[in-house]
Amino acid sequence: MPGNGLRVLVTHERFLPEFAGGCEYGVWRMARGLRERGAAVRIVTTGDPALESYDGLETVRLRMHRYRMNLAARRIAEYARGADLIQTANYHAALPSYLAGRRLGKPVVLLVTALCGKAWLEMRGAALGRAWAAWERRLMRLEFHRIVFPSEHALKMGLEMGIARERCTVIAPGIEHGKFRPGEKTREVLFVGKFERRKGVYDILEAARALPGIPFRLQGWGPEEAELRRSAPPNATIETAPPGCVMEPDGGAAARALAGASIFLLPSRAESFGLAAVEAMASGCAIVSTVPLEYQGVRVAAGDPTAIAAAVRGLWSNPERTAEMGRRNAALAAQYSWERFTARLLDVYDGILGRAPSREECHA
Repeated sequence: MPGNGLRVLVTHERFLPEFAGGCEYGVWRMARGLRERGAAVRIVTTGDPALESYDGLETVRLRMHRYRMNLAARRIAEYARGADLIQTANYHAALPSYLAGRRLGKPVVLLVTALCGKAWLEMRGAALGRAWAAWERRLMRLEFHRIVFPSEHALKMGLEMGIARERCTVIAPGIEHGKFRPGEKTREVLFVGKFERRKGVYDILEAARALPGIPFRLQGWGPEEAELRRSAPPNATIETAPPGCVMEPDGGAAARALAGASIFLLPSRAESFGLAAVEAMASGCAIVSTVPLEYQGVRVAAGDPTAIAAAVRGLWSNPERTAEMGRRNAALAAQYSWERFTARLLDVYDGILGRAPSREECHA
């Protein structure tokens, strides 16, 4: 079996059942895929040490705040001694994993789960935002054996930070196709995700104000929920969906909402991939987004509520064309597979470790 005998230490600042967004989902799905392909996987993260496994994956949880994981290089090195390589992800596990790898002489692969770049200034304010952006840039410039980006536009952001191209690989993540399928469509514009400024949620409200006759629905969780409820116009409904509801066997409230929506809106100010957009594609939605992926719909510039409103108005006025876009998106989404992601990641490992790559897995 591909990956058989490979020992991988996965590090991340949070791990399920602790959930704050797509990063935790992606790291869990990566770890599960490696295990399914025969690799021995152990996860080092933060949290309650009494929780020693999740979904059959062994976890070591350090009792510390996730920011303090930056100081955990020695602890990570202890658990990495028996591993062939360390697989980490940004942000707070990346630096200590890099230092642990250097201490032990073991390769370290970085999975890019998020890149904010200039968006830090809006999210954290001018002074603190510049500090976070500089820290992000410093992390990305560390000499990891390989940096795995989820998309070409994330790779472009990384190269602009000064990363050497030869250390970079693009591997798109997958989605749970069994959970995201088209349903009976209703006439509404939907956002599903974390309620934070980075996702462009206030741009959605401005677009809704400009289109009082079109219903908007925002479903999610996060630090901006209370303010969104206070400032939402009458045609914008705010719904709480608990973090991690997508992890439910049927995809939870998020999957049900996507199945019924005709237009999905994701006007993020910064996005390394846009997993929610691909889930919406699989659910048969037309897409209005800032994310430069291939989809049927309208791509808009970040921070432009006027353009968002114009795009929504155009789709809303032509429901037949919008429905056809949704059907085409469902077909386009089929290319995003966790099996393909895992196979390509194992190829990266084989190249680093000098192992003969397996060819039994289809990469199509």
